[in-house]
Amino acid sequence: MSSGQNYTDNDVFFVNSSESIKIEVLHYSPANIISNYPPILFIHGSNIAAWAWDNFCRWFSNKGHDCYAMSFRGHGQSTKTPKKDKWWSLNEITNDISVVTDAIIARTGDKPVLVG
Repeated sequence: MSSGQNYTDNDVFFVNSSESIKIEVLHYSPANIISNYPPILFIHGSNIAAWAWDNFCRWFSNKGHDCYAMSFRGHGQSTKTPKKDKWWSLNEITNDISVVTDAIIARTGDKPVLVG
């Protein structure tokens, strides 16, 4: 860790999606910087999970952003779906993003910027 950087800790919470699916969300609180930045939601690609965004979330949170990274169903600590652990419909994917976005709005009062 370089001197002068205040790395923030992260916490994990879960959001209920469709079909009793729980979506893992990593949260990185902003450093002790007063800002009016909107929250950021990082969305991963295939075969990885929310952890892939750790360095980016830490960097942006140190700049004052409230950062979140989600794991799609079947990824990370989100609910595994034994019948379909490789492919999901566009409706399932958009629903997962939507419920996480709604949870962030409920927590922060602001719409997140999506990064994927």
